[in-house]
Amino acid sequence: MNSGAGVGGLALAAFISRNPQVEVVVCESKPEVSAAGEAIAIWKRSWQVFQDMGLEEELAKRNFPTPKEGEVRGPIYRKSDQKEDGYDFHSHLMPYGPLSIPRPKLLEMLQAKLGPNCKVLTSKRAIDFVVEDKSAQVAVLFSDGTRDTADIVIGADGVHSTTRKWVFTDFANQQTDPVKAEAYLQLVPPKWSGTYAYRCNVSAEALQAKFPGHRALTNPYIVSNTSDRGHVVSYPFGAVVHFICYYSPPGKMLDTVGDAHVVDVPKQHVIDAFVDWEPEVCGMLEVGYQFSRWTIFVVEGLPFAVNGRVALVGDSAHAMTPHQGVGGGQAIEDAHLLGRLLAHPKTTKDNLPVVLQIYQDIRLPFAQQKAERSRLNGLMYEFNHPDFQVNSKSSRDEMESLGKAVGETFGWLAKGGCDDDWMEAEERLNKLAA
Repeated sequence: MNSGAGVGGLALAAFISRNPQVEVVVCESKPEVSAAGEAIAIWKRSWQVFQDMGLEEELAKRNFPTPKEGEVRGPIYRKSDQKEDGYDFHSHLMPYGPLSIPRPKLLEMLQAKLGPNCKVLTSKRAIDFVVEDKSAQVAVLFSDGTRDTADIVIGADGVHSTTRKWVFTDFANQQTDPVKAEAYLQLVPPKWSGTYAYRCNVSAEALQAKFPGHRALTNPYIVSNTSDRGHVVSYPFGAVVHFICYYSPPGKMLDTVGDAHVVDVPKQHVIDAFVDWEPEVCGMLEVGYQFSRWTIFVVEGLPFAVNGRVALVGDSAHAMTPHQGVGGGQAIEDAHLLGRLLAHPKTTKDNLPVVLQIYQDIRLPFAQQKAERSRLNGLMYEFNHPDFQVNSKSSRDEMESLGKAVGETFGWLAKGGCDDDWMEAEERLNKLAA
């Protein structure tokens, strides 16, 4: 049973349902399968998963291009810490041309790959789990008062995961040392990353009318400011320029439970946060519309993602900052490896807990490493990285050194590796079954 019908949950169900002997149930808390947020970037590793899943045909039906091998032009990085005389310091060449897919479209394509042995239940929110014996089935309790059982439960229920709460509360309850028990409980809630993302759309026509020849009309930009902890990302898309202002307020503390994930905010609220930036940044805010604030939560440093017959995938295990655009891809990679393991003919009801451990051992360290890489990129973008401390008086050579370092952090995204991960996982499974 999968808890959650997001990208990771549906991708996992698609892989498992390849085995017609396995019954798959996906439980989604919302009334329908839907998604909000930025498009998913499909880099080379994720593209390998797509090819294995046979999604190329679904992409072609919807007139999506395929990713491009080799270097492609990426965003331009700009220093914008004064009212005048800002300058570009790095023109980014991405090592691979990723495919960008809107989340609703990706969910639609994943649903097309579900087998007849898979059913999706909506308005079905799991609230607790009962395991009387780690070798037995898992009982799932739902908010509508019903109960069901499954051989395993996979939590693909996002950053505010109910499944993660059960996993680490259960471990805490097993401890005799209260300090260790509390350490496990501290892993239940997600942590605030320290950053808000203010999102809005800008009419390209309105921007051209007010600021003729505005840079953001023709090129994607990442703009940073040394006097504030923040950076701005913009990219043109037809008649609209998408605009995201990342703001990390100094000394700000956040209640990880009480603060809403997404809220609408007045335009002036965002303008006030970026008032000292270059006129081109302020101008985009002036003509922007539909402002919202997204609180960026992360899940850091889980020591494991499996507890008996219950496992975590995607954001429930390793939610990360968006500064490399790989969070969705890591959920897809989790689904690929775990789904193929669970659909494998050598996986049995008896060895399921060990099979889940194989998944954890391969995927969790890798995803956590990429989460840390994304965090460090955010520090680079905001001129706050310990190895690249820059300020308003930094020379162009210093800025270009930072830009070169940013470019190098993306090198791994042009490399594959999912096939190698699967070969390792299958080898371990074969040894287990021998």
